[in-house]
Amino acid sequence: MVMDNFIRRLISPPKKKILKFVLPGAVAADLGCGPGYFTIPMAEIVGERGRVYAVDSDTKSIKKLREKMDVNSQKIIDSHIASAANLDGIPDATVDFVFASGLLCCMSDHSGAVAEIKRILKPTGFAYLSVTKVYRKNDLRAVRQEEWNHILRGFEVREMHENILNRWAVVSLLR
Repeated sequence: MVMDNFIRRLISPPKKKILKFVLPGAVAADLGCGPGYFTIPMAEIVGERGRVYAVDSDTKSIKKLREKMDVNSQKIIDSHIASAANLDGIPDATVDFVFASGLLCCMSDHSGAVAEIKRILKPTGFAYLSVTKVYRKNDLRAVRQEEWNHILRGFEVREMHENILNRWAVVSLLR
């Protein structure tokens, strides 16, 4: 798959990106997980005492992820073919960390996905959200600046950055 290759791993090692967010024994959710670029490293970090929910609406991506899973990760990763706007396979307030990198830009129900992220997060949990700034003019999946600001107002923002290609934030539930 295009998003899971040697060059990407060399330029942007997945474990390095998530290591400061995921702890051993934690429960994490990789929403829009694709073929598991971040999912497998998350499972390695959380270990056997933890759990990783891997969710993607693309059947081929989940199939590819399942092919990559070894005996240990099969015990840790709970994979689902589903929309991030309908995470029925994840119980309320059970997730320590939600990773939603580029997720919202790949779907049209942004508010549904944000509501589900809030539902599954523990009161002490937090999420990494990112969106691309590059989109076609009439793309209904695009998250424009105004919508991004609206999404962030629904959370407590811990950290936020923007560059030429994307915006990202680490957020937690409002207290």
